[in-house]
Amino acid sequence: MNTSCLPLARSILDVIGRTPLVELTRSIESRGLSGRLLVKLEYFSPGGSKKDRIALEIIREARASGELHPGQTVVELTSGNTGTGLAVVCRALGNPFVALISRGNSVERVRQMEAFGAEVIIGAHLAAAWRLLAEREAGATIAFLACDSGLKYLSTDLFP
Repeated sequence: MNTSCLPLARSILDVIGRTPLVELTRSIESRGLSGRLLVKLEYFSPGGSKKDRIALEIIREARASGELHPGQTVVELTSGNTGTGLAVVCRALGNPFVALISRGNSVERVRQMEAFGAEVIIGAHLAAAWRLLAEREAGATIAFLACDSGLKYLSTDLFP
């Protein structure tokens, strides 16, 4: 890959959504087909998946609406790529990120989120993990994101 023509990114956020698109010409020709086959290499995203795009947009929308403030903690019940994407975005923007994950997730997933700055709380059940976080963060304002359930974001004073 010729990197001399790639623009310099000022932030890790600048490369989210700018993953390479590659044409697989030989795959088409070797099968005697016509047309174009293009593949998007999302594994080149900072968190390794297309979920980085979702995470960035959710956090940007929450900040733009005033629902999420600089330094406010973001919490996500996650088991995978969305949590990793949120870890990347939150770290870059200065929002602490807590990933609540159930037992049984891979050690590699936990280490990856931690490498991006997430605090990972492993619990057998969501309620237990949430209670643990609530006890620790008493008095804090938490922004809770539940991306996979369709709720984009909810920011509230959960612990008066």
